[in-house]
Amino acid sequence: QTLAGLSSYYCFTNSSSTRFRREVAVLAEKHPSVNLYLVALAYEIFSVKGSEQRVRHLFETALSTDGFKGVVILWRVYMAWELQQGQNHSENAEAARRVFFRAIHICPWSKQLWLDGLRSLGSVLSPREMGELLDIMREKELRIRTDVYEILLQEAEEEELSENAVD
Repeated sequence: QTLAGLSSYYCFTNSSSTRFRREVAVLAEKHPSVNLYLVALAYEIFSVKGSEQRVRHLFETALSTDGFKGVVILWRVYMAWELQQGQNHSENAEAARRVFFRAIHICPWSKQLWLDGLRSLGSVLSPREMGELLDIMREKELRIRTDVYEILLQEAEEEELSENAVD
């Protein structure tokens, strides 16, 4: 069976989710591919509303497969999914943070991964962490556009907070 045939058959028929999961597992064992895992993840997330544990396990399985650890799209989707779950539970926002740090450790060259994390985790990361991450990006020569005025305002706010803390 081809991946396209498998996904179209199961996503658009009333086939059992157990059978689909079994077929995906067999295909993944014989011919692992990023696309296969993305189809399986889409099925779990959008079609059958799989449990958090099942979806998380599928992400971890995909990322532990030989050669897929450095696939940026898997990390980006994983982080986005954790953030979506985090809207309901604060511990999932922390899980998204952990996924982000794992991802940038494994794929430090991916500017898009860094930017996704910095944009979406702004409420989870402290200003100090954000500054440190931006410094690391500069060290890795990943260029970003920032407004100097915003940086000066942020530094002034940090100084004001530190002065208030001392008083």
